[in-house]
Amino acid sequence: MDRLFQRLSSMMLYTLPLKASIPFGYYLFYKYSFLKIILFLTLPLSLIENSLPFGGLLLFLILFGGIVRNPKVPYFVRYNACQALLLDIALIIISYLLRIFPFAELSTIVFVFTLCIFIYSIFKCIYGEEPEIPIISESVRMQI
Repeated sequence: MDRLFQRLSSMMLYTLPLKASIPFGYYLFYKYSFLKIILFLTLPLSLIENSLPFGGLLLFLILFGGIVRNPKVPYFVRYNACQALLLDIALIIISYLLRIFPFAELSTIVFVFTLCIFIYSIFKCIYGEEPEIPIISESVRMQI
């Protein structure tokens, strides 16, 4: 039962970068309506972030301080939480870069790439394995 809870909680953590990638996929949401199911996956996270002032920052601090830096939390959950947070930070940086250099095609690529990472990470968590994302995973291991 404990391993099942670890896997489920790790899977839910990856909705954080998925939610951050939604603004990149507006064109795809308009063109392919079945993708709107992603909005329902990220709804609980959106409610938490929007109901509190500085909700995104508070969520980040809670996840980082309460999970990633807490040695009482199992390593598998800490690893996935840190990886989800680093993916979220990378998406924030990419969004700022795309504001400076607006390329509409890159926005779609960023969304599709993030969706692929989300699906890959979910399947790896189901199997109880650590998702390996090239640069991010190395940074995660240095953090933990």
